[in-house]
Amino acid sequence: MRAVRYTRTGGPEVLEVAEVPVPQPGEGEVAIDVSHAGIHFADVMFRRGQFPLPLPAVPGLEVAGTVAGLGPGVTGLRVGQPVVALPTGFGGNAERVIAGVTTTVPLEGELAGLDPLLAAGAACNAATAVGTLRGAARIGTGDRVLVLGASGGLGLLLGRLARAYGAALVVGAASTVQRAARAADAGYDQVLVYGELADRTSELTDGQGFDVIVDSVGGEPREQVRGLLAVLGRHVVIGNAADRDITLDANQVWYDSFTLAGYNLGGVLARRPDLLRAQLEEGLRLVADGTLPLDVEEIGWDGVAEAHRRLENRTASGKYVLRVR
Repeated sequence: MRAVRYTRTGGPEVLEVAEVPVPQPGEGEVAIDVSHAGIHFADVMFRRGQFPLPLPAVPGLEVAGTVAGLGPGVTGLRVGQPVVALPTGFGGNAERVIAGVTTTVPLEGELAGLDPLLAAGAACNAATAVGTLRGAARIGTGDRVLVLGASGGLGLLLGRLARAYGAALVVGAASTVQRAARAADAGYDQVLVYGELADRTSELTDGQGFDVIVDSVGGEPREQVRGLLAVLGRHVVIGNAADRDITLDANQVWYDSFTLAGYNLGGVLARRPDLLRAQLEEGLRLVADGTLPLDVEEIGWDGVAEAHRRLENRTASGKYVLRVR
């Protein structure tokens, strides 16, 4: 079968379209004939070696398609059924992929009208947005929320979802004026560049600081966060796009009376697959009912490397989804 793969880590040039063996489902697994596969920033991070994977590797964290086969012990699904899924061990940029039954959601009922293109583009980010705000941030009505990386695919969903969950103030931040403008109509009251945060936070929050700061960025913006938090504020780490972390003395959490929290989709899947399933279903429902609109660009096999390049250099204008068949 056809798949995008890489045999060594590096830049987008390491990606190639190749013939690979057709995978077979094991206990509790589902084989899916993929119609659409999302291109996620996490694919970029794994491809460049930020987190090790066995090589060769096929990227792809989110897919839509139809059930092609059921492994032993799988119930509640049938061959030919339309589904959206988070594959087991990546592999979504391929004609067939394996996913656990827990992370395979039928596109039926409330999700029956959800376009597979949108489903594949939304799965990871929608689940992460729900898990971040409901779970890690424990967002409440009236909260003042700051989202770093507001112009990214996840940031565009977080602004709208924070508003839907009752936040009183939702501010985004991005690295440049151009990227800030890209997020301006994504549910944010204002979108600033990182350099403006220190001067504008007191004014925007009536001197109190932000109750929730969502941080997928790392690097210098992460270093600023502690001074922007309200008393008992929550700093929620959900990524490290800059590939540069900071060191934090645990006593500082005590001294400054703030909470350090995190959300990692893979970590939740490994320990609480039932919880991830609920977050995935809620996120997909919010996409289906229009609460979380998505700007999707469909690409072909020859566009995957360029999509990676744009994600990596922050020039992507929306979510890229590979049309597999």
